[in-house]
Amino acid sequence: MRYVAPLFMALACPCSALIAQTTAGSATSTPTTSDVSAGTYGSGTSDPDSVGVSGGGSATAADGGSAQTDSSARFNKNNAMQRSTASAKDEDERARSRTMTHARKDGAVRSKSMSIYKERGEKPVITRDSSTSSPN
Repeated sequence: MRYVAPLFMALACPCSALIAQTTAGSATSTPTTSDVSAGTYGSGTSDPDSVGVSGGGSATAADGGSAQTDSSARFNKNNAMQRSTASAKDEDERARSRTMTHARKDGAVRSKSMSIYKERGEKPVITRDSSTSSPN
């Protein structure tokens, strides 16, 4: 069995503890009863003084399959964005997952996740999750 360790990434600007924070997050994963699975997660926070995002993913593949994960983030003083992907495949199964999170300094935080599991000869199973918080 091949296993790719979960990735974790966090970025944040200085934060004041007395100011109200806005948060949002999402996560999805493919069925874990098969030979392949993939999952990702992400969350973000925002307050008038800072923005921050975090996220990661994991993927597993058995029977000589392959698995990959990737996470990246960008930020400046007004916005923070992160994207996590995970994929796994073997001869007759494929799984992939993606999460994207965007936090803005005005309090808007949005996180969207999607996972797809496909077995040869079957229709794909698609799972979606999203979370949004409105600007202050």
